[in-house]
Amino acid sequence: MRVRCLQIIHPAADVPVAEYESIRVGGVYPVAEMVAHDIECQIRVLGPGTPDPGLLWDAADFETVDVRIPPGWTLVIADGRTRLADARWQRPGFWTDYHHGAPRALADYEHVKRELLAAAPPHGN
Repeated sequence: MRVRCLQIIHPAADVPVAEYESIRVGGVYPVAEMVAHDIECQIRVLGPGTPDPGLLWDAADFETVDVRIPPGWTLVIADGRTRLADARWQRPGFWTDYHHGAPRALADYEHVKRELLAAAPPHGN
């Protein structure tokens, strides 16, 4: 799944900007994860120089350009959230383990990231 960035609202300043952490308005990026909670929907996109693991963005600021969901993705509903992501990221505690530097979580993150970037065209196209 790929999306085109329509606008960026700076996370700290709450003002529109043209680029932030390698994501720019008009650029096309692979989606790494989608998270819905209550009425809010966010997506994690991978830019060419986005710091790991990237930020969750308001899905309303993007439009879909490729609807294909990557193989191995699953939909999980738990803890009041709906998550669509690679199955390796869906295990309980994955993001906590990732942020604590657990080797398995770091390896799973890197493997999925490489797969997503390899399947995507060059950044911004």
